[in-house]
Amino acid sequence: MTTTDAPIAPRPYVTGKTQTVVKPVVGIDVSKAVNLATNESVHGPATGVAEAVAAAGANVHRYADVGCRDMRAAISGHFGIEADRIICGNGSEEILDMAGRVYARPGDEILYPAHSFLQFSIVAYRIGATAVEAPLGPDFTVDVEALLAAVTPRTRIVFLANPNNPTGVPVPAADVRKLAARLRPDILLVLDCAYAEFADQEAADDAIHLARTLPNVLVTRTFSKAYGMAGLRCGWGYGPRDLIAALDNMRGIGNLNGPAQAAAAVAIQAQDHVQRVVEHAIEQREYLEQRLAEAHFDVLQSATNFVFARIPRDSAISAADCVTVLAKNGYLIRANEDYGLPDHLRISVGHHSDMVRVADILASATSGNGRGEEALT
Repeated sequence: MTTTDAPIAPRPYVTGKTQTVVKPVVGIDVSKAVNLATNESVHGPATGVAEAVAAAGANVHRYADVGCRDMRAAISGHFGIEADRIICGNGSEEILDMAGRVYARPGDEILYPAHSFLQFSIVAYRIGATAVEAPLGPDFTVDVEALLAAVTPRTRIVFLANPNNPTGVPVPAADVRKLAARLRPDILLVLDCAYAEFADQEAADDAIHLARTLPNVLVTRTFSKAYGMAGLRCGWGYGPRDLIAALDNMRGIGNLNGPAQAAAAVAIQAQDHVQRVVEHAIEQREYLEQRLAEAHFDVLQSATNFVFARIPRDSAISAADCVTVLAKNGYLIRANEDYGLPDHLRISVGHHSDMVRVADILASATSGNGRGEEALT
């Protein structure tokens, strides 16, 4: 178990390689590169979403509905949950931040498994709480017993990403239930289910059930991944009414703009589109996992729209070099130094032709047979 006493200033979140990071390093035009660093959908949003955004745009001189009523009604109808127990946010990260500000104070502890989504530690930093990481089990699996053993009298929040980012590893529904049942009732369990659409639906449904039936469970979801709406920053949470009311008091008035609300209300109804996105992601993920395994990468079995792998033990180049080589060939992927995993790569799934090319480049570069350093033209 590791602990980090949070300073006043938050630790910055380092996103996937962007123009400010890649361009000075390898001298490429990032605008021409294929972004496989931020787990966005290559399919974009469903038909009707862009039209909803445009229609809402005609009223940008008016304030949006501060209660997000149409969006909450659409989510309620799809999931069969109560609209008054739903809160909408400027991305699900905003709801994680709200939860931190409601439940924790300086000196309290916020607990999560090691190598979890960096936003969890950022929440702690922002409020001056202590970030506590519980050790993982084999192959980056969540060890519920280790997580429970790390609970102290100062613990106020337990964050659990399911599936996890950056590893892609899911937590079985039975383990989540065990964790929820054994936490003190004054500890908030936040289940961050940003990648739920790509994973076992039993776990996703079970998370909703826990939030419906227990007084200290909050579920967060997003429209950024499977729904292809990352640029609109649109997320939501579901939990007990008193918790949602407390979060609502922390929410900025008009935190979610009108076009985003309109887009979400349309997107949630287009489940045929979501299903196609998920099927494609799983197909391409499995292809890339197989290709990397054949090239002697240590590949985790992901339940998301990305692949997480350790470079070969005898690799001719480092993971950082892999990022550079791919960038020179027009592909942006994510290094993981900030997660404490400098030998690992995270690669978003994309079109099949891109998965073939990325696998070919990495296999060649790490074997020493070639570094594939053609720059973009």
